[in-house]
Amino acid sequence: MFKRLIVSVLLCSAIVQGAGAASLDPTRPPANHAPASKAVPGEQVQALVLQEILWGPRGSRVVINGQTLRVGDSHADARVMTINPQTVLIERHGKREYLRLAKPVLQPSR
Repeated sequence: MFKRLIVSVLLCSAIVQGAGAASLDPTRPPANHAPASKAVPGEQVQALVLQEILWGPRGSRVVINGQTLRVGDSHADARVMTINPQTVLIERHGKREYLRLAKPVLQPSR
């Protein structure tokens, strides 16, 4: 009788886990979540990724989507306005936005 109870409990837990695993993925956004789109319908806007901020004797530069740019340069309809230590201000389609470097994983010790 004890064996049947254990088998029944294990079988029920396996069924519940199998049914829940297919429908609940903690890494996926909710089903009703739609990413915000600032683009004009029918127009493709390229995502901009700030990869590096470089400071040197010849001035500051940034690397956005693999392109090295200075203040005033343009790439993918975006113009570099200012370069700061952790952010870059760009203007695209008449709107200004900041691109940020990822926060460092390691924090300095105290």
